[in-house]
Amino acid sequence: MSFLQFLRERGITERPGSGTRPLVIAHRGYSAVVPENSLAAVDAARALDVDFIEVDASTSADGVPVILHDPDLDRTTNRKGPVVKLTAEELSFVDAGSWMGPGFMGIRIPTLAAVMRDIQHRGGELLLELKGEWSPGAVARISELVVETGTADRMVVQAFNTDTLATCRDLLPMVTRFLLRMVPRPEDIATARSLGAVAINPSFRGFSLRKSIVKEIRDNDLGVFVWTADEMNEWRELLDAEVDGIITNHPGRLQGFLAGRFDPVK
Repeated sequence: MSFLQFLRERGITERPGSGTRPLVIAHRGYSAVVPENSLAAVDAARALDVDFIEVDASTSADGVPVILHDPDLDRTTNRKGPVVKLTAEELSFVDAGSWMGPGFMGIRIPTLAAVMRDIQHRGGELLLELKGEWSPGAVARISELVVETGTADRMVVQAFNTDTLATCRDLLPMVTRFLLRMVPRPEDIATARSLGAVAINPSFRGFSLRKSIVKEIRDNDLGVFVWTADEMNEWRELLDAEVDGIITNHPGRLQGFLAGRFDPVK
């Protein structure tokens, strides 16, 4: 699949840039207003009608995919220690909300299955980052969930780890792939091609260091989604570079910013 085909499958007939707004991706859900990577964050992002809802997945001690960004529990829960040391059942009792405020007490770490069923029944498009290296068995579990929920055309997987993306290419071929990079380099184009990825997604810092490569990536019919940009001056830079998508913690604010520049706005 080419990037243009990817867009057309989503009803987008013109590539972002040159008068067409970039896609808006809610980073870890609407993480500026509710605890990141929670079902509440997914729901809040969906209410904005963003183009994609991004979440992060790791695996529990018993191999169940769960939605959490960090390798440990310390920052966003009331527990400490590595995620991989607890089973999915043990993780289901962890408070993943009160760190952001008492009003969020009781929010739990969702499983990937819960998020995918939520997307299946309530709508939205999922951008799933796979953290670290995923074994064939772990990717196979995702494949089973995709088949069960019928969400192959409503999700994308992305990863830094090329072995993980290669496993997804082989065991999860029905789901589109993006390649993540801190700083994009010309050789990433060939890497993305070999992995069947249709986009290369750099950090904002990496984009700032190598702005010229955006055109090269786009000229090779690959998309460019930049993360994580939260300020207006950053959004202006990204619009000038004609990136395809902006991943942000403030999707509502970004939509308002884009509304002043594009008409009509989704």
